Amino acid sequence: MERSAIYARVFLREGSVSFAVPDGNAVFVEVLTKNETSHLSGEPKRVILIPFDISGDKVVIGSIMDERTTILGAGKYQLTFELLDGGIEDGETYEKFIRLTFAKSVAPLFEIKLADAEMNVDLPLETNAVPAR
Repeated sequence: MERSAIYARVFLREGSVSFAVPDGNAVFVEVLTKNETSHLSGEPKRVILIPFDISGDKVVIGSIMDERTTILGAGKYQLTFELLDGGIEDGETYEKFIRLTFAKSVAPLFEIKLADAEMNVDLPLETNAVPAR
């Protein structure tokens, strides 16, 4: 689907979901649907499931430096965020890889499936955001 280099902080709009990623210069983001195969290697260090509702047919994925529009179609999705160790992709070196997978779901849920050492799961997590005005 969509594969690109995104730097530092990843966020999703059209309902808005944000992910803070470990500090670093270059993060490579891969966006997939449930039926697509990932090209990234390695095991995820962090896995978070997020309910995500798309009211239109597209979602904007990006960072402060760059953003891309992906067409998915309206509906409820189970979004899976996976953080992996980086490597080389398309001849470039990246500190981290991020895999975002969208799967249509009638009952998506929020769950931290795997937390890495940099993620403090003892603190309350903000799962409801107020849109900026």
